[in-house]
Amino acid sequence: MSGFLLRAIVATTCGLAASCSLAVAGEPSAYRGRKPGTVEPAGPAPLCVYQDPAQKQQARAMLGAYVGKALDRLAKARERELAALATPEAWRQRQQAVRQRLHEFLGEFGPAEPGSDNPAPRCPLCARTVGTLDRPDYLIEKVIFQSRPGYFCTTNLYLPKRRQFPRPGVLLTCGHAAEGKAYRLYHEACLGLVLKGYVVLALDPIGQGERSEYFDPTTGKPTVPLTVSQHHYLARPSWLVGRTLVGYRTWDAIRAVDYLVSRPEVNPEQIGATGNSGGGMMGLLITACDERVKVCAVDHPGGSMEQTFLTGQRLTEADVLSLIPPRPCAIVVGRDSGEIPGHQAKLDDMLPFYRGLRTDPSRGQLFVVDGVHDMKQPKRVVNCAWLNKWLHQEKEGAEEPPLKPESVADLNCTATGFVVRDLRGETGQTLNAKLAEKLRPPRATPKGRDAIVAVQDEVRRAVARRIGLTLPAARPNPRSTPCGRSEHADFVAEKLILDSEEGVRLPALLLRPRKTKPAATLVLHIAELGKPADPGKPSLALELVRKGFTVFSLDVRGAGETDPRNRAALKPLEFYDPQQFHFDSCAVRCAGIGTTLLAMQAFDAIRATDYLAMRSDLAGQQIVLLGEGLGGVWTLAAAAFDPRPAGVIAVGTVPSYKLIVGAQYYASRDYFWVPGALKGFDLPDLVALAAPRPAVLVDPADAMLAPLRPEACQATCAWPLAIYRGLGVPDSLRLVHTAQGSVAQVAEAVAGALDAMCRKP
Repeated sequence: MSGFLLRAIVATTCGLAASCSLAVAGEPSAYRGRKPGTVEPAGPAPLCVYQDPAQKQQARAMLGAYVGKALDRLAKARERELAALATPEAWRQRQQAVRQRLHEFLGEFGPAEPGSDNPAPRCPLCARTVGTLDRPDYLIEKVIFQSRPGYFCTTNLYLPKRRQFPRPGVLLTCGHAAEGKAYRLYHEACLGLVLKGYVVLALDPIGQGERSEYFDPTTGKPTVPLTVSQHHYLARPSWLVGRTLVGYRTWDAIRAVDYLVSRPEVNPEQIGATGNSGGGMMGLLITACDERVKVCAVDHPGGSMEQTFLTGQRLTEADVLSLIPPRPCAIVVGRDSGEIPGHQAKLDDMLPFYRGLRTDPSRGQLFVVDGVHDMKQPKRVVNCAWLNKWLHQEKEGAEEPPLKPESVADLNCTATGFVVRDLRGETGQTLNAKLAEKLRPPRATPKGRDAIVAVQDEVRRAVARRIGLTLPAARPNPRSTPCGRSEHADFVAEKLILDSEEGVRLPALLLRPRKTKPAATLVLHIAELGKPADPGKPSLALELVRKGFTVFSLDVRGAGETDPRNRAALKPLEFYDPQQFHFDSCAVRCAGIGTTLLAMQAFDAIRATDYLAMRSDLAGQQIVLLGEGLGGVWTLAAAAFDPRPAGVIAVGTVPSYKLIVGAQYYASRDYFWVPGALKGFDLPDLVALAAPRPAVLVDPADAMLAPLRPEACQATCAWPLAIYRGLGVPDSLRLVHTAQGSVAQVAEAVAGALDAMCRKP
């Protein structure tokens, strides 16, 4: 068994999640013995607040509805802004303002300096032709260039014979085909164009063709499936360093244009772009981002990560596409694809700019032809006709002559079909890891209490800016709705719904032990997998109640009963999962409204503290925050901005974003969607912001959710450990490692930490 497969099994075992109906509410490390891929049968969930199916569905839809409502307001504001543009100059100024924000949308393009939004000079392409296919009417050169230092792109350059040069050039951006540039339909599109006299460059996308980044080096078999799955797997951690999959692909395409215009056979004033599906979207994006591209004709432009930006999705896409006018743009759609409305919406985003710039709106057109989602005929004829029209090649005609496709192996640029293996170059992951180290080097420890407090305040402000958290000092008491009680042998569960803010209603349990521990701390429990649902299932919250602690267990938005996913049915992160992408999209769209899901979830935790503080029957009890899994990040963030909790405990939490970005493989779910997080902070900073209050990390996890080695944990937490020492309370930050990570062992460790906090003055 390969090392990766073994790690994947461990991670899947550790990270299997369950929906509320399955009542699994423990930290990932508590489930190391479960067989990977199994789903427990659904059973009773007496501790769930929502029992009615309609209420359950409404709770699961709440996160998306909240974000969607906020985006609707922004969309209307954008419409008003565009309606106020009265002259072509005003429309051009708006385009220029958008163009200046491209790095904000897509992430830095080239090798930029850490913390800078401006790219450094482009690295040399170091392009080399490694082989040629000589055919009667054309040549196919196999060309490798670097788009970033050591980051290699594999391409095929199609050169017509018996033509007067320079000729118009066309960049073909590939859709989601495992073969990339060698996929038959994309290869045929290139053949059709070269026979019309175009110089065509076809580029392998990252994670496709010869550019697979996740594979067994011995067998060549993918460890993450090619195309969409590899795109998502790279895209998630890229966010933490301020990069995106679409940014990686766009920069590769920009460098491909650099190469295309460097060829003496190409007229640099006559460059077009074409592609299908994800490649169709990239055709639009390279046209928008690179003004050297004079015309584009694309089929079915889309793609999950090709339409995901650091500032959201739909509204950002509309702004980026607004950069295409007045250049001609054709979108070609198969009549039976079911995609016409979506692609018409893209064109509708561009048409106001054609009109506002006083150009003929027919320069942007949607063509509906026979077919489905592919690049078959008659789509290629429409593409060719559009390119011919605007690149002044109409005499060539658009009908495709007979084609003689090559094999995938013959089109390969490398000996084995793996550029990473053959050239030993960089991958997106290694580039991200190096950038993470530059963005977040070890912090210096200030000397003296005053200096430490000043640095804490500075870091706190940096975190707030980066995650988009605004915490009003004067907040109304949260409303609550009682939802009944659940009586059990050793505890009583009070069910309620807590209104965190308008439109955000959070299910919660107040768990009271039958035998209360004297002077026990009140535990505010927030778990990645939600509060407990079934008293018969292992649960850290219920173990603590049985030990005499009163526990308030809350589902923050997006967790537990408010999680839009059925977590028990989620695929491992190596595989594309529509449920996971729906959730990820909600998190991404938060950036479009100026915040992050992390900020919202930390705010929910603070609102729970507001609620507990106002309850007279709980008055006088000190509150300790307890987070499980990713919930540890939410509670650490809440403690960083709320001085009221007496301490914070994180169980089974990955304690650093750099651990995730630095790992080739990861199983940690949902840690990602803070754009450019490492430009402002890392998770150990949140631990340091809790000081001097007690903080305990129990069984910290690595990127694969396996136990983090004690020495690695010490190194990761070096700065917060130094802060606690500098404040004179070195014992108030503890790193605890249990033997097996079972619920019982973790509960024992947490109970000991709570008792120690209770004894502190």
